[in-house]
Amino acid sequence: MKQDVRNIIVPVTDSPHSERAFRWACEVARSSKARIHALHVIEVPLSLSLEAEITADVDRAERLLTKYEGIAHEEKYRGLDAGCLRARQAGAAIVQEAQAKQAEIIVVGIPYNRSMGQCNMGPAASYIFQHAPCQVLLWRDTVPVASIPGA
Repeated sequence: MKQDVRNIIVPVTDSPHSERAFRWACEVARSSKARIHALHVIEVPLSLSLEAEITADVDRAERLLTKYEGIAHEEKYRGLDAGCLRARQAGAAIVQEAQAKQAEIIVVGIPYNRSMGQCNMGPAASYIFQHAPCQVLLWRDTVPVASIPGA
């Protein structure tokens, strides 16, 4: 990874792969003195206004961001910028935020997910991978032992 990284976007969710990607980003940010922008996106359905009262989702997002602030502390990373956005599509919101923050890299955690013999990264990660204005690192979970032929 290039050493002149100043801004790292890490989309965060309540998943183990998201947490592992975030912890890795903390390590990179510490060594390169980069700023991490942890971003959680609440996807608002078209049936609601983007400003709709979605208290439960907002409360859940605030708890999630507090959790990631704690993880940053555990990883001895200081200076986390944690925020939440409302959007119709998470991928597009993350790409827009990367542009606004002038990010050099987006670190996306994805699960090991094979559907019909193909690796499936999901719509948000796929959108980010195709449209990001910067480098994208996909942090995929390891292959479960039961899925390895001959294991």
